[in-house]
Amino acid sequence: MVKDTRIIGSQGTVGEFSHVPPSVFQGMVNDPKPFGRAGEFVANCFCPFDYSGIVLTPPTEVFSGQTTVMVVGKQVHLIEVGPAHTKGDTLVYLPEEKIVYTGDILFNEGTPIAWVGPVSNWIHACERILELDVDVPGHGPIADKQAVVAMRDYLVYVLDESREGFDVGRDFLAAAYDIDLGEYGSWDAAERLIVTVQTLFDGFNDVPAPERAPIPYFEFMKDCRDKHGLGNVHGDPYPCGRVH
Repeated sequence: MVKDTRIIGSQGTVGEFSHVPPSVFQGMVNDPKPFGRAGEFVANCFCPFDYSGIVLTPPTEVFSGQTTVMVVGKQVHLIEVGPAHTKGDTLVYLPEEKIVYTGDILFNEGTPIAWVGPVSNWIHACERILELDVDVPGHGPIADKQAVVAMRDYLVYVLDESREGFDVGRDFLAAAYDIDLGEYGSWDAAERLIVTVQTLFDGFNDVPAPERAPIPYFEFMKDCRDKHGLGNVHGDPYPCGRVH
């Protein structure tokens, strides 16, 4: 759909562009059994979506840090704030319109998931958004700055609680289960906490974080969701009509 179009991406985005191709998710939705409980949960999460026939089109231009482009006469600032959720998180800021498109830096009404981290980068990204004179579209309903404050405060809370668990010698799973989410427990997909705590523990070790395959963490998230009686991600029955 976007072939032969100008596509601008951050250096981090380019670095992980083909990390998990769409065909992997499609294969797991079609036949999750070879992947066990992890495959079952991947199918649960992604079965409403059709990844078949998708051809990834890489960026034609790459930037690091910050760049400014003109789009149909409008000034657009591209601000690289990753790695955080992923390696290439980018804010798209339109100063004249007072709008910032946050992508997955803001999970409004949903639980964030730090696949890459460090989480401190994500907290700093929230602070940067709060410094702008803007309205804030993100991952979820269009938001105002209060949603950014809530996201930042969640990340700070999880960081502090995880540090406490790490310092007393718990493993990442035990530490994650020990965190009392309180009001954050009502956010969608609370089980994503598992991945964020693992990422935090990797950072606490003061050594280069290992490259972790994402698929096994879907099993941990399924276990967490089952423990708390959260049911299927998209409700019952599955939107795709299958029994996974």
